[in-house]
Amino acid sequence: MQDSHYQVNRPFFLLTAGYFLWLLAVLLIFGYTPTNDGEGYLEYARHCLQEGQPYPTTTIYNEVPFIWNIGIINLVELSLWLTNAIWPVLLLMCLMKSAICLLTGLIAKQLFSQRIAVITMILFMLYPNNWGQSTMISSEIPSTCLAMTAVWIAVSQRNLFIAGITLALANWFRPTATIFLVSIILYLIITYRRHCLQNTIKIIAGYVLFIAIIGTSCYLRTGHFVYQARSYWFSMVDECYDGAEVAPHWGQPIWPEGTPRYIENHDTMNCFQFERIWRERSLEWLKDHKITYIKKIPGRLYYMYQSDYDNMSVFLNDKSLPENNFITIPIRHLATEASTMSIAQWLALFSLLVYVVLLLMAIKGIVTLIHQRRFKVLFLPLFIVVGGSLAIVLVMHGETRFKDPLMPFMFLLASNVINSKP
Repeated sequence: MQDSHYQVNRPFFLLTAGYFLWLLAVLLIFGYTPTNDGEGYLEYARHCLQEGQPYPTTTIYNEVPFIWNIGIINLVELSLWLTNAIWPVLLLMCLMKSAICLLTGLIAKQLFSQRIAVITMILFMLYPNNWGQSTMISSEIPSTCLAMTAVWIAVSQRNLFIAGITLALANWFRPTATIFLVSIILYLIITYRRHCLQNTIKIIAGYVLFIAIIGTSCYLRTGHFVYQARSYWFSMVDECYDGAEVAPHWGQPIWPEGTPRYIENHDTMNCFQFERIWRERSLEWLKDHKITYIKKIPGRLYYMYQSDYDNMSVFLNDKSLPENNFITIPIRHLATEASTMSIAQWLALFSLLVYVVLLLMAIKGIVTLIHQRRFKVLFLPLFIVVGGSLAIVLVMHGETRFKDPLMPFMFLLASNVINSKP
């Protein structure tokens, strides 16, 4: 039985192994890519290592404006503690990125067919923006990998209690798991109506159990029940005032005077006091400006989906300064500035063109599935993409990298341009 199972899934394992070797080669050739977030994770990990405690600590509460992505900081801290280096984290990023590819294929096989699954994995592997992410210290990769694991458990009718634990662990790395939790529950209700209550209880029980364990352990250490990042109101308050731009607010100081994020005497407060003040200010503004806020959603969707080449910075010649590790493409002046573009810019432009093709393929795939009246199998990937996108831009501004956990389902939908039933 095990040999038969291996033979059936052999193409998936071979593709995954090849993709892992490719990601490893990119890492070895082009090296580590520092990012602002990655350097921040390193800074906090070193700080906590000096204190001899996991993140967060009571000192952190008093020195930073918010609690950041807990799982990735503790993973970096563990790597530094064991090896005094970050290369184990980068190797793990390559492995988990490969696992995302495998899980995307396995989910596609369960929902559609083996042929569609293989096409999905090949699209994933050939997509340029997937090549460089694993050279960075990224909270997105482990969070997405764990969330995809939970989706695969659900669609293959395995242990939903474990799926709940896996989703909560994903949330520990980056708080986007609620999108997948809601999507999976709705999928289970639609697909397995007779057991929907039992299935829902199992997945929620696993989710709550992990939160209880992590939160309680943090409470016993620090006196605060913290189980995920608590940066929501830090971001939200920056959107809740007259004149706040729809576009992402890059390069803005942490304490911008003249905006509701600014707090006088903040040096004497801790992050929980900041959170309370920002929440009160945000809700007070939202109370009288609901329509103004909702009108920002289309613009935020545009900024989230306008491009997808953030990870192509892996190919920059000089990556010494994380704040400079981004690529701009002179789209409006391409005819006159093409001769001055670097190799990294040309690769980013290629990635952008591939991304546009992928979006068109995904739309065509959706139309194909609707035409085939295959609404049940369409529901899960479409709801995660559409519902997830709306959920993200409803609570914060739209950055292109924010759609990363939704992208595997774009490949799955795009693979259905081939109009064939399983």
